[in-house]
Amino acid sequence: MLKPSAIAHFPNTPGVYLFKDKKGQILYIGKAKNLKKRVGQYFTPGSVWKQDMIAQAETVDFLSVENESESLYLESNLIKKHLPPFNNMLKGANAYAYIKLTKHPVPQLFITRKKVNDGAVYIGPKHNTRELKKFLQYLRQIVQYRTCPLSQFKEGKLCSDFYFGLCKGWCAKPELEKPDYPQLITSFFKGNTQPIEKQLKKLIDDAVAVQNFEWAAKLRDIYLQISQFTEKQSVEYAKSFSGYLLQIRQIGLWRCYVLLHFFEGKMIDVIRHHFQEEDFDTDEMLANFSSEFGTFSPQGNWFATEKFSLTKEETARMDQLFDDFFQSYLLAQTLQGGSVMKELLTQLQQRYHLSHFPYQIECLDISHLSGERTSGGLSCLVGGLEEKRNYRKYKIQTVKNDDYQALQEVLVRRFGLAEKQEVAKFVLPNLFILDGGKGQLSILFDLLKQYPAIEKLFSEVQFAALGKGEARKKSHIGQKSKKSDSTVGEKLYVWKHGSIEEFDLVYDEADRLLTKVRDEAHRFANYYRKQQERLAFKKAQEGL
Repeated sequence: MLKPSAIAHFPNTPGVYLFKDKKGQILYIGKAKNLKKRVGQYFTPGSVWKQDMIAQAETVDFLSVENESESLYLESNLIKKHLPPFNNMLKGANAYAYIKLTKHPVPQLFITRKKVNDGAVYIGPKHNTRELKKFLQYLRQIVQYRTCPLSQFKEGKLCSDFYFGLCKGWCAKPELEKPDYPQLITSFFKGNTQPIEKQLKKLIDDAVAVQNFEWAAKLRDIYLQISQFTEKQSVEYAKSFSGYLLQIRQIGLWRCYVLLHFFEGKMIDVIRHHFQEEDFDTDEMLANFSSEFGTFSPQGNWFATEKFSLTKEETARMDQLFDDFFQSYLLAQTLQGGSVMKELLTQLQQRYHLSHFPYQIECLDISHLSGERTSGGLSCLVGGLEEKRNYRKYKIQTVKNDDYQALQEVLVRRFGLAEKQEVAKFVLPNLFILDGGKGQLSILFDLLKQYPAIEKLFSEVQFAALGKGEARKKSHIGQKSKKSDSTVGEKLYVWKHGSIEEFDLVYDEADRLLTKVRDEAHRFANYYRKQQERLAFKKAQEGL
C-alpha cells in the first residue's frame, strides 16, 4: 500500500497523476493544478476519498504539463483510452472547451467543445468555462471582435453589437481595415498580456478622471485577475494527424523513450519506459517499435509513423512537450528509488571539474523593471529535485539598476558575510550558480577584498555562473555564431582558486538540471518583482 512519503518530492506544478497496482495496471487517473497538493489529499488523516483505490495502489506516476487546462485535456483522453476502473466520468463526451477563431477575413470568436479539422484556430483547452465566458464579455469591451454567425454577417446589416460598442461593423463597412484582434487575442492567451494591460490601464485612468469609480473598480478586478486566463499553452490548429511520435534519449546508463499516440490531432495516450544501455541500442528499439506500431521514420527531433508538417511554433511546443514528459518520468523514477539522478549529478561533477558532488544546487537571479523594484530570486535542487522550502526572495535594499551590486548584496545576505558568525553555521549548497556570465562571477573578486571570510566559503561551496550570450534565444542554439567561428550555446563559468574556467554546455539530461535550476531562479525572481508591482498598483488604485 502507498505511503505519504511516495509523494514527498512531487512537483508543485499542473499535471496528470496515475495510480497503479502492483502489476502496473492503471487504477485511477486524475488531473491537478498542483500535483503535490492534490495527490497529498489522498493521504490526509481521516480522508475517505478513493480509499478503496488507495488500498490497491502500489505506485503513483505523473505527467507534468504547462497548465491546468492541458492537464484537463490530457486526463480526458487518457481516461477514454485506458478506462481505469475507478474513473466514472470523462469517458464519453468532451469535457474541455476551446476558444475558436473561424477561418475568415473577419473571424467569428466563440467557445466550443468540438475541435474539427476546418482550418480554424483553437485556443485551449480551457477550464472554468463560466468564468471564461464572463471574462470574454469584459474583454470584448476592450477589444471589439465579431461573434455573429456567418449567415448574419453576410446580410451586411449593422446590429446592436455595433451600437453598444462591441463590434466595429465589418459586415456593413467593407472599407474598414482587416481586423487585428485575431493576432491580439491569440497572443494574449499565450501570455503576451502587455497590449491589453496597457489598454486596461488607460481605461482605468479615464474612468477615474470622470469619477466613474464603479467601472474603474470592475476594470481593476479584471486587471488583477488577468493571469488566470493567460496560461502559457498551445494555440492548436486543427490537423488530421493520426499516428505515433517517438523520442529516445540517453539518460545516464539508461535509454529512455516517450511514445505519444495521436488521433486526428489529439494526443490520446503517453507511453514511457526505459532500458539499460547495454540491453538495446537505438536501432534495435526502433525495430521493436516498428513491429508493433508501424514503421518509424526520422522527422525533426523525433521519429514518426506518418509524415506531417508543423509550424515553427508548433515544433517548439512539441519539443517542450517531450521535455516535460521526460523530466516528469525521470523524477518519478527517482522517487521510486532509481539511481539515474545520482548518475546525472556525477556526470556534472566530472564534466565541469566541480570540487564537490552537486547534491544541493542553488541558483540566484536578479530581476528589475527599468531599475525599479529590483528583486532577487533563489531556487534550489536537492538530489536533482526541486526543494521549494529552500527558495528565497530578496528585496534589494542598497542599489537600483545595477545587477552586479544587487548580486553582491544577495550573496552577502545569503551567506551571512557581514554578520559576526561562522559561515559554517549556514546550510551551504554544494554548487552555487549565478545567472549570468564571466562578469557576474567576477564579483567574487570584489567580495574577497571586502569579506576575507569568503575564502573559507570557497573551500566548501563551488561557485559558478551560467551565461546565455548569443543563446539568449533558444532558436539560436546550435547555429553558427555571428561573433566567431564557433556554434552558439550557453556556457558554464566555474570559479577555480581565483581563476575562472569556461565550459560549453552539452545539453543532455545532466545539463538540463543546470538550465532547470537557472530557469526556476529566473521565474521566481520575476514572480517576486511582479508581486511587488501588483501590490503597488493595487495600493495606488485603492488610494484613488
